[in-house]
Amino acid sequence: MSVYVNNITINTGEYFSRDFYLDNVDGTPLNLTSYTAASHIRKHPDSLSPTATFNVGFVDRNNGRIRVSLASTITKEIKPGRYVYDVLFTDNTTKKSIVIEGNILATEDISTSCVFVKTEYTYSQVGVIIESVAATPQITVNEISNYGVVHMGVNFNECSKFPSGGSSPTRNLLDNSATRQQILDYIQLGGVVWLNVEWWNGSGAGDGCSNKVNINSMLTLLGTEIRAANDVGFVGNATRSSEYSVVNSGFPATQPNNASVIFSGGTTVYLGGADRISVYERIGNGILYVSGDSNTFTGPSYPSTYYNALRALVLNT
Repeated sequence: MSVYVNNITINTGEYFSRDFYLDNVDGTPLNLTSYTAASHIRKHPDSLSPTATFNVGFVDRNNGRIRVSLASTITKEIKPGRYVYDVLFTDNTTKKSIVIEGNILATEDISTSCVFVKTEYTYSQVGVIIESVAATPQITVNEISNYGVVHMGVNFNECSKFPSGGSSPTRNLLDNSATRQQILDYIQLGGVVWLNVEWWNGSGAGDGCSNKVNINSMLTLLGTEIRAANDVGFVGNATRSSEYSVVNSGFPATQPNNASVIFSGGTTVYLGGADRISVYERIGNGILYVSGDSNTFTGPSYPSTYYNALRALVLNT
């Protein structure tokens, strides 16, 4: 495996991320299914202690895409100057290979004080937009800036009420350029949108509001590369992924699923066997979290553990 050299600049005090696309020697994408990764920043190549540790996310293992990132809480501790870094892969035989290396210029960004990033919200709870008549608190799109996490999407029991195929209240909000921009602005400034979808049993016109075509249309409108790979999938207790950002954010170790959509793209949060059933992607200063089952929880409320984990994810990516 050849080494890719890439030099980067980090603005101290700001969130940093960089995506890399890794290829085989013949130009085809490198399949990263069996790999784990680690990446350190050091003052010099022979420094014993790293200055910082990158979070390495496998955004799309099948197509060789990874993302290295640092939370703003980490970059603010890096002194301006020059550093080196590398990305080390370990395969399923424990063979280790450096695949990316380069220099880093850490610099103070003189414009950081001009960028407003919201970290405190009026309500430290999940606000729900048209998920279910039983869910609380029900909010409108004009209220999203008051909530640290906003849940929206398809509910198993509600989907049949929208018989026009791909139509649903959430899809209508995203199709409308004004309300879509409100949602995107909320994420960009540090908010968390929890987009929920559902499996499709293939019967009934209303079920089309959560089939793969419509799910992917909503994801496209949100500007993410996350996609529904299969709209009928996993049943059972899902396990939390071993991704650094997910574990450090405190997501529960397991999660029950009745029937979950399977995803590609993004960073894995929960797995059903090899299936990726909850994923997230950083968008601006916030997070888009996508889950494939609306009846993971019984009752209308959302556990505080999920709120706290999703807010922590903003700092850990």
